[in-house]
Amino acid sequence: MAIPSHAHRFYAAFSQVDMQSEKGTIEITHRLFTHDIEDLLMRYNGGPVELTDDIIESFLQEYIIQSFALYGTDGDQIPLNWIGVEVTFSDIYVYQEAPLSDGQDTLILTNRILMDLFEEQSNTVNVKLDGKVKSHTFQYDSKLYQISFSGQTGDYPFDPS
Repeated sequence: MAIPSHAHRFYAAFSQVDMQSEKGTIEITHRLFTHDIEDLLMRYNGGPVELTDDIIESFLQEYIIQSFALYGTDGDQIPLNWIGVEVTFSDIYVYQEAPLSDGQDTLILTNRILMDLFEEQSNTVNVKLDGKVKSHTFQYDSKLYQISFSGQTGDYPFDPS
């Protein structure tokens, strides 16, 4: 059997949002493919870029802030603190954190990571609270999505800003 000389690329990113009620924090991990970030850096810089951990972290810190956001049910954006980046050969992990209000069990979110580069991009977000997990996959035309562990989950119809 012949093996194709090039693999078909798929465009995906994965985010894990852990609502840690006992710690009072929201811990976020984004998993991105290194080759997608290479393509993104080349596009933004107009050509090849020497990839160092410092360049990747500096670029991603600004980029992720513009592409991923969490909102409370009051419509206010939840400020996300930058924790850092871990780079491996095939994956890049981005870590963020935010405060979790007492009793908070609902988040409104958006995830536009890499959608400015790939129209086929698909971003899956898993939100975990007290051992329960709810997921949503954002597509190119997705807007805001509400995940609630005690109320309604679904497309969020209003711009919270």
